[in-house]
Amino acid sequence: MKRTGAVVLAVMMAGSTGALLLACGDEETTATPSDGDAAAGKDGGGGTTGDDGGGTTDEDSGGGGEEETDAGDRCIGKYEAPNVNGPGPCGTIDFGEPAANFGAVNADAGTEYVGKNLADGIYDAVNAERASGSTSGSWRETFVVKGNRFTRIRQVDTGSGNGPAPVSYRSGTFQYDGAEQLIKLTYDCAQTGDAGLTPGEDNLPSDAIVADDCSARYRYGAASVRITLRRR
Repeated sequence: MKRTGAVVLAVMMAGSTGALLLACGDEETTATPSDGDAAAGKDGGGGTTGDDGGGTTDEDSGGGGEEETDAGDRCIGKYEAPNVNGPGPCGTIDFGEPAANFGAVNADAGTEYVGKNLADGIYDAVNAERASGSTSGSWRETFVVKGNRFTRIRQVDTGSGNGPAPVSYRSGTFQYDGAEQLIKLTYDCAQTGDAGLTPGEDNLPSDAIVADDCSARYRYGAASVRITLRRR
């Protein structure tokens, strides 16, 4: 769902429990989910979201420990850029890891998103945190990056007992705002299950780290969840 205007974020720690709050403003406009992936928002609601269950969370915006550093440009070229024209819908490739079961939020993970180097590569979801503390359900995702283009395949089980939602597929371009720690995803292809959808946008609080050994991870906040992906 198209969103316009600047997104203003403020991150703060709430009490000694490590619960994290994210205040959002977007010209007083709040988008709503429009496909199966967006069911993840049922866990906590709130925040703004685009057409695929993304958007900013009002409970779990944090991440990024102080010990993390970004290796930056010296790792460029170590990994061959992946193919963003895969065989699946919207050019996606298949999942690379099993679904990550939801766990409680790691209160020691820090209070801010850090890092801004979203390096080329294939990233698979390896950790899923939920602000409500419920550990039922799971999150499965593979995100492929080359230059400023991406493809994404995702399947979410909200833990409602109905099983996983239909697989969703997205592709498009991204723009990273390091000052605000936001990634803007602009879709040019959107499909959930067998149904084609009108492409839209998502703005997600996020960070990406390239470590000293050139391993990489990408982490973002969606509706009441935080997802961490690791480069293959």
